[in-house]
Amino acid sequence: MNGRSLQRGLTALLTVGCVVANPQILSGQTEGFLAPGMVVEGPMGGEKGASYGFEAESAGVLTIVVRSLDETDLILLVTDSDGQPLPNGRSDQDLGGDSGAEQFAVTLPRAGKYQVRVDTFGGSQGSFKIGVSWLPFPDLEIPADLDGAPSSAIRIQVGQDTRNDSIDGATGDYWDWFVLKAEKGGTLTVATRAEDGDLILEAFSSGAFAEPLERSDQDLQGKGGNEALTLAVEAGEEFFFKVSAFSEGVLIPYRLQIGFIPN
Repeated sequence: MNGRSLQRGLTALLTVGCVVANPQILSGQTEGFLAPGMVVEGPMGGEKGASYGFEAESAGVLTIVVRSLDETDLILLVTDSDGQPLPNGRSDQDLGGDSGAEQFAVTLPRAGKYQVRVDTFGGSQGSFKIGVSWLPFPDLEIPADLDGAPSSAIRIQVGQDTRNDSIDGATGDYWDWFVLKAEKGGTLTVATRAEDGDLILEAFSSGAFAEPLERSDQDLQGKGGNEALTLAVEAGEEFFFKVSAFSEGVLIPYRLQIGFIPN
């Protein structure tokens, strides 16, 4: 692949220590290029890990290989521009019994900005080598889901009627995102109800979408679609909620309910 075709296929900017302050922007200082076929060394910055930004001009398959240089236990995440992991976008396999050896291939569903994050188990510091290969494959494209990302989350509020919605993984509707801003302090409860199917309900703080604050997969009342989360909130705080299916590719109609007890 020559330099011109490489530039058309994938622009990959290395942004070590990137923090996603705005879910629509890949921030951080640009240190260089991480191009297919090139292996580079990177440092671990503790709990924030290291983040590499990619801009793909079409759907395709990205393969990532990382190896620790000092026996650090590594975790790989591939996320969208909001910082939420893609379907099957996490690797913590410890290949060959080596906790610092990770590699996998993930489908990028459309043109756009993505991130590869290298984290450590327990937030320790260390260093690693990383390299990627890229296969553009426009036929893999899946249209963007209107409520499939934090930046396009549906705004909900205390006191609203029960919301009827659904997810359908077969059409690329893997999950639904909602956002709620507390008008006063109190106890907030968000719940799902579904006659069929197995749901997962997660809560996130703003700008931190890789790991949830709380997660519910309790199957309340013996039903896989009945989940609930309760949070203590202060006035002005904003929380994001993600409804997803335990198994990908299924259609699950559900109801979303909101309860609130003020302080």
